[in-house]
Amino acid sequence: MIPEGRSDLEFVGKYHERFAGLRLVIEFKYLSNTEFSRMKEKLEDFKMRKEDTIQIEGYAKSLIQENPEAHIRLFVIYCIGNTGFKIFGI
Repeated sequence: MIPEGRSDLEFVGKYHERFAGLRLVIEFKYLSNTEFSRMKEKLEDFKMRKEDTIQIEGYAKSLIQENPEAHIRLFVIYCIGNTGFKIFGI
């Protein structure tokens, strides 16, 4: 199933330049300090959530239908209160 909506940020390479055909799809997820502390884990040990993987892969499927020749790279960035952030490439 393809999710409705769009990713938070997409970078698209210009057709006549070195990055032609490249699309970077980025989804931001925010966790408050309270929510993160309930998880009882360190930032270094934090793993990407399965539902977020499914969501961004759905966006990629939609993009492939629109532009089958594109090279798509997916990223999820978790912003965790004022603790820090963690970036995952898929």
